Formats: sequence, structure tokens, C-alpha cells
Amino acid sequence: MSQINTISEFLLQAGTDYRVFDIARGIRPLASQLFLDIESATVPAPYPRQQHAWFGIVFFNNKMSNERYIWFVKLPIDEQGLVIGAARQQFLQTVIEALGQTLDKQNNINNQLPENPFTFVPNQQQLADFNSISRIELEMPLSEHLNLAEQYLTEPERHDWRAVPLQGISDFTASLPQHKGKRLLLKQFSTLAPDMQYALCASLENHQIDEDISALLINWYQQDIKDEKRLHSVLRGLCQSQAKTHVSSFISSLLDSAHGRTSAVLMLIAARHWQYLKESTTLTIYVELLAVCEDDTFIGLYSDLAQIPEIREAMLGVLRWPEKSPQLTQAIAQLFGQNTP
Repeated sequence: MSQINTISEFLLQAGTDYRVFDIARGIRPLASQLFLDIESATVPAPYPRQQHAWFGIVFFNNKMSNERYIWFVKLPIDEQGLVIGAARQQFLQTVIEALGQTLDKQNNINNQLPENPFTFVPNQQQLADFNSISRIELEMPLSEHLNLAEQYLTEPERHDWRAVPLQGISDFTASLPQHKGKRLLLKQFSTLAPDMQYALCASLENHQIDEDISALLINWYQQDIKDEKRLHSVLRGLCQSQAKTHVSSFISSLLDSAHGRTSAVLMLIAARHWQYLKESTTLTIYVELLAVCEDDTFIGLYSDLAQIPEIREAMLGVLRWPEKSPQLTQAIAQLFGQNTP
């Protein structure tokens, strides 16, 4: 057989249908052509993290079985955010050696890969959310745990939140766009146990939420601005909010307050709200705050942000700012001493 050069080629040649999701900074579906362009190093990874592109790949062959298989793959990227071809080929070699070029189930019934540096296991939250999101993408029913989540949200005073599995929470948030759940969430959120509120926010970060739910989360935080865990949860929940203007104002107000100047909040903004750093005033405040953080926070976060295509030019522009505080000048000097972007 001819040489296989991409994961996409392998899956197509093996006769499978597949769906790809970027899971580096929240779970987002990727079009097949875009995934091919990313792994071929034609375009940079849109949401890199820790110098890698992170993917969840669901593949199946309905002609052979009803089974769905999942690979979680991370591929190293270069300074420009492009996937390193040699690493992709090394991963493919591992795949072909373990499974053959046609996914021979006689040799590997579950299409599992041996331990290698390019696969990983997401945390439990990501696994549950990925399961829900991929099921909806493939038009498969959600789990039976959805009913338990709905029962609790409907009558929280009559049910124990601890009886709701994590998968039930993930199924509930995944079903919000096509479901009565949004009305239920808006009505009942303030009455729920705090741990359930935190869990819902953690799951919402993997979904696009509208202005109503975004306002709900921001208002919840504003009811107790001293609650750091609440603030961190809201920042997570707003990760893919479509209420851009509302969230931008929220981020700006946080950076102007004492509550938003901790290293934990600055890290959350970098991880989930980097797009708002395109605004020059917000970027200036953010970078100057980052420069006075303890340890090597500036070096790690700056380097990570500079690899995101959407804000790469803005981050590199920081180095050329004519007016910088002494702290920022020193932080940049340390950056060049250890890791040049």
C-alpha cells in the first residue's frame, strides 16, 4: 500500500467515518478539512496549549459494527504553531504497527494503541463532556443519567445533588440548545447546591452559551465578589460565551479590581479568554499585571499566548512597546534569557 502521511488519510483508507474535536482550550468541533490542514502543517493549530495541539477523534465503520472508538492525540508544534511533521509520522508509525492499515479487529479488537508520547487521557470532566458532545454530533442518545440531573434541577430541595453522576451534568449542559434545560437552568441555578453550581460551570466551558446564561453566571459572581471559587467557576463557564461584549466588559472590570489580579485569575484568562487580549487597553493592563506575578508566571503564560494564532501578533507586539514599566522590561529580559518566542 502507498505511504500514509496523515491521520486523516489513515482513517479514510481504513474505511472509517470520523469526527475531530479540538480539546486544548475547551471542546470545539473541527471540520475534517481543517483538521487535515492542521496536521499537514498547512495552517497553525488554532488553540495550542503547552506547545501541543490536542485532539479528540471519534471514528467508526457502520458497515462492520456499531462500535465507536476514540483516540485522544496531542501533537507537538513549532514556534509558528505548525504541527511538527516528524512527530505526526512517528505517531502514524505507532498506529500502523499496532493496528495495520485497515484496523484489523482480529489483532486488536478495541483499536487501542500502545503507550506512546502522542496519546493522553483527559480528566474526568473532559471525558464526560466529550462523551456528551460527540454523542450529539453523531445523533446518538445521551445517557440515562440525564434524567437524574433534570430531576435534581427541577426539585433540588427533594433530591441529593451527590446522586447525580458527572455524566448526567455533562449530558444536561450538552442538551441545553435543543432542550427545555435552558429554562430550567435560568430558573433554578441560584437554588442549587454550591458544588452543583461549580460543576455546571465546569461543564459549560465546553459549550457555546448565549447571552442569557452568560448574564446568569456574571450576576451570580457579582452577588459575592469575595468568593474566589465562584469567580474561577464563572471564568470557566464563560469560556465559549457568545455574549462577547458582555464578557469583554466583565474581563476588563476584573482586571481593574483586586479580585481579578491574582495569578489564578490571570491564568484562567490566558487559558479561556485569550481572545479579549486583542483589545489594546485590556492587553496592556493584563501584561503589566502578569509582569509582577510571582515565580515564572510571565514566562509560561506569555510563551503560551504567543503561540495562539488569533493573538500571536499582539503578543509579539508587546516586545516592541515603546513604553514599558520596569517590571515588564525585566520580565521580558528573563523571557529572552530562558525562552525566546
